[in-house]
Amino acid sequence: MPETSFSDDLKHMVRHTTDRARERLASVQNGLQPALSNIRAWPRATKIKVGASVAAIALFVGGLAVRGKTPAPVPERPAVRTADIRPAPAETKQAARSYAAGKAEESSGSYRAAAESYAAAARQGNKRALNKLLAMTHARKCEARSEAADALGTLRGKKAKSALKKLARARFKDEPKSPGIFSCSSRRAAQKALERQARG
Repeated sequence: MPETSFSDDLKHMVRHTTDRARERLASVQNGLQPALSNIRAWPRATKIKVGASVAAIALFVGGLAVRGKTPAPVPERPAVRTADIRPAPAETKQAARSYAAGKAEESSGSYRAAAESYAAAARQGNKRALNKLLAMTHARKCEARSEAADALGTLRGKKAKSALKKLARARFKDEPKSPGIFSCSSRRAAQKALERQARG
């Protein structure tokens, strides 16, 4: 069996493709001839109206295509107001920064990052951060409560443990009584956090 080189195969493929494209173009032109002759027979005023309508539609579609739906860029970490960085007497500057970052993240809806920042600040002695975490266990959104429970599970202390126990027993309107595997459940998150604390 004679072997052909890659370049020969490529030439054959290109030739075959261009031949097929020419055949299709010829068939399209033959199909358009009667339509074009009918359009040429239209009065001049009708041609102008149709042309103006087609141009308006093209401008409208082009405007929609250019406009698109590009969402506004989301900063990786929200901006922090300098007024939030004042450290309390017993806390470090790093704890104050973590608290301020958590506050900004919570206001932007990044509950996981906010809870982690609050937990880091609370471990460094920031009492306001612990209070924020405790307040998040009563939030309206299940996601915020669940993230607060996860963060409280990493902390040791009576306040964290009692807040987790209350959350594990609580009922909320946005949570079903028997949540599925993938649905949000702050009660389940609190129970897991309590188990994590018990393991040490």
